[in-house]
Amino acid sequence: MIKSIRKELLLRLLPIAVIASALLVSLLLFAFERELRRERSLVAEQVVLLLHGALENAMLKRDVPGLSAIVDSLGRQNGVVRVLILEPGGEVRFASDPALLGQRLDTAHGAPPGQVEAVFMADEHAGEILRSVNVVANREPCQQCHGTTSANPVNGVLIVDYSAQEIRQRATLGAAAVAASGAVVLLLTFGVLWFLLDRRMLLPIARITSTASAWGLGRLDQRIQWKGEDELGQLATQFNHMAGQIENLVHDREAHNRFLQQLLDGLPDGVRLIRQSDYSTVLANKAFEQQTGHDRAAILGHPCHWASHGREHPCIGTMVVCPIEALRDGNAPIRTLHRHVHADGQEYQVEVNAIAVELQLCGHSERFIVESIRDLRQVAQISQEQRLSELGLLAAGVAHEIHNPLASIRMGVQGLLRDVRALSAQPSDIEDYLELIDGQIDACVDVTQRLLLLVKRPEEQLSLVDAARALSDTLQLLSYDATLHGIAHECRGCDMPVTVFADDSDLRMALLNLVQNAHHAMPEGGKVTGRIAVVGDETVVEIIDDGVGIPEALRERIFDPFFSHRANNRNGTGLGLTIVRSVVERAQGRIEIDSEPGRGTCFRLIFPRAITLQ
Repeated sequence: MIKSIRKELLLRLLPIAVIASALLVSLLLFAFERELRRERSLVAEQVVLLLHGALENAMLKRDVPGLSAIVDSLGRQNGVVRVLILEPGGEVRFASDPALLGQRLDTAHGAPPGQVEAVFMADEHAGEILRSVNVVANREPCQQCHGTTSANPVNGVLIVDYSAQEIRQRATLGAAAVAASGAVVLLLTFGVLWFLLDRRMLLPIARITSTASAWGLGRLDQRIQWKGEDELGQLATQFNHMAGQIENLVHDREAHNRFLQQLLDGLPDGVRLIRQSDYSTVLANKAFEQQTGHDRAAILGHPCHWASHGREHPCIGTMVVCPIEALRDGNAPIRTLHRHVHADGQEYQVEVNAIAVELQLCGHSERFIVESIRDLRQVAQISQEQRLSELGLLAAGVAHEIHNPLASIRMGVQGLLRDVRALSAQPSDIEDYLELIDGQIDACVDVTQRLLLLVKRPEEQLSLVDAARALSDTLQLLSYDATLHGIAHECRGCDMPVTVFADDSDLRMALLNLVQNAHHAMPEGGKVTGRIAVVGDETVVEIIDDGVGIPEALRERIFDPFFSHRANNRNGTGLGLTIVRSVVERAQGRIEIDSEPGRGTCFRLIFPRAITLQ
């Protein structure tokens, strides 16, 4: 950059210097030549006047041979081309060149009689000449030969031609000397000017530019090494101060970006920020990297559909709800289900929550889309962990359910053993004991089957599930917990099978969470009603309690993960209702809530009815 500036300055200054020199030389040459001409004209005028006096004296004496001799002698002088004496009509009467005698020349001149006119003119033989013309006036001594002054005011014309070559040579030599002197002065002036310009301007600019280039490469610790007291020194000082401020701002920005990235990386769900204008991803967290299997460096700058859907072109709007397009003209948050593609080609289902934001960048507003992406495979894993967690809460109830049948079995076995030892056992008594033991074993098996159905891992495919039995079993499993807390259970519509397409284990876990939430909402006791019915083409399962109800301000958040608000002031996992929603949505159902603070809550699960062939 600096070399180009110097080159440009040279290319601009040198022509200016050359043109200025040429103009200066031209002006000096013109003035010098003009002065030479004026000087020669004055000399010619003096010579002509002297010649005029000599010729006039010869003419008064009528000495024609002497007059011819004077003209011939003067014509042979150095620098004189010719000498002519013309009559008033223009005929050559005397000439240093005899060939010109008798010829006629133009006698029209601007000088009045008695004065000398000197002009430069071209001659076909001698080239450029200086012609001195003296119009000889008719005076009283001459009237004897030339008549009266009134009749003949002019006796003749004296012409002396001088060679202009000497004048040109002197002018050329003078101009050359002037040009040489001007060139030396110009070179000295240009050299001094260039030295000052290079030291006082170009060198500081070079250092400023070099340091600015280092700043552009990220080396903001570099400073301009120039401490002059002039304007450039002050400019360097201001630049260094500005660089320090920029360095502090960059460090603050980097720290802020690291904090933001760490904050995003701490979130369990995948998060990314997408520029709406070109679909490019400008921010992504670690969870999103793990979801997609792509490195962050590969994700950033690429279109959103490339990282999540493995597509080179935007998703087709009629095939999937694209948050970019859905939020093109609106700001309301959206929620949708997508199937993303892992880097290894495996597909997985996610829940996408998106919202549009307007950010101010470089003085203008730009629109971005923030996506929160939940991997539903993790929800299923959490669901299984939740099942295992709930087993601990059911331990007391299960122990109570199995304890009574085991106690009856033990009593029957002891009575049978006692009769056998006493040899008093009758076949009918043995049969009664064995029927009692068999019935109690069935009760234990029934409890364990309900538990196994509850903790079984979800199946990949949905199947026909008896929702009525699932509701009845759930209420029975929690009957001991209800008794401990003064809560009564009632099951309506559970006497007839009602089937839905769902996962049996998932459905039981969802009902278990709802019934447990109902218990938590009644710390002082109450009643929980489980009701199931077929309404049109839908199956409706309701869990109704008469507890404290749900405040209006919390209803939008109760399905959020890790949000817990119990009436008994105990901390929960915050995943129960999240799992309920996931189970219902997987079965293509929906959830409705009716709640009145202080009077109770009704959770209504609505599934498409599954019709079976009998």
